[in-house]
Amino acid sequence: MTDLITPPTCLRIAQLSDFHLTGRIGDAPSYRRFLKVLDLAKAHQPDLWLLTGDLVNDGNSEAYDWLFAQFSDFGAPYFAIAGNHDVTHEIGIGLPYDQRLHLPLTPDARLLDCHHHKLDAVGWQLLMLNSAISGQTHGAITASALTWLDQTLQQDTSPALIALHHHPLPVGSAWIDTLALSNTDDFWKIIDKHPHVQAIVCGHVHQAWQLQPAISHPVQLLTCPSTDRQFAPQIQTFAIDDIAAGFRMIQIDNTGALSSYIKRLQNTC
Repeated sequence: MTDLITPPTCLRIAQLSDFHLTGRIGDAPSYRRFLKVLDLAKAHQPDLWLLTGDLVNDGNSEAYDWLFAQFSDFGAPYFAIAGNHDVTHEIGIGLPYDQRLHLPLTPDARLLDCHHHKLDAVGWQLLMLNSAISGQTHGAITASALTWLDQTLQQDTSPALIALHHHPLPVGSAWIDTLALSNTDDFWKIIDKHPHVQAIVCGHVHQAWQLQPAISHPVQLLTCPSTDRQFAPQIQTFAIDDIAAGFRMIQIDNTGALSSYIKRLQNTC
């Protein structure tokens, strides 16, 4: 990423997720949809871009080259983390899920894990975690990464924003909730110890939610639309929604406040 020049009082973050880039590089439908969302997000003048996984569907290094070049071309600082599709090649997309083949992939070296970035000017810290397991669709955070998270939050008590791919709370869609973060109890035990964690952002669900855990903690979970196709909300089995692709804008400032909103290509929610 290019160097992040932090504004003096607030930082605007564009969260983009679940691009699922596949097919002819730069020209296939997933690429064209991504570019439309990217153009829409640029108009909101983010200071930082946060890419929360499922960026490329088949591990094609040339697809990652193309993707990161889009940000480098206009000098945009970005962080990128892995989703399950970044580390798993899913064969048989048209088949029922239990008949598909999932093969492990080596993640692109530019995807971050256990990365801590202190935003000194606005007094926040951003922590990026990998929840993707090679060859699997559900997620988990390794024991060493959980230890790192706990220690980092102990050492730095400034307001914290945590990013990962898999959702650590159910969103009410049974099929995707079975493919969520699997070790949520361990994760929330750590979060519950650190009241300065203000928000957790994730992708994976292709839906926009703002949720709170069933613990005595002010943290909120923010999920993100996909730049590709959206999943129908609160249903038992997989289905595509007809709502437009989009992204989430997040603003944090030096008072410790956080606000966010969703923007879509055709409408706002």
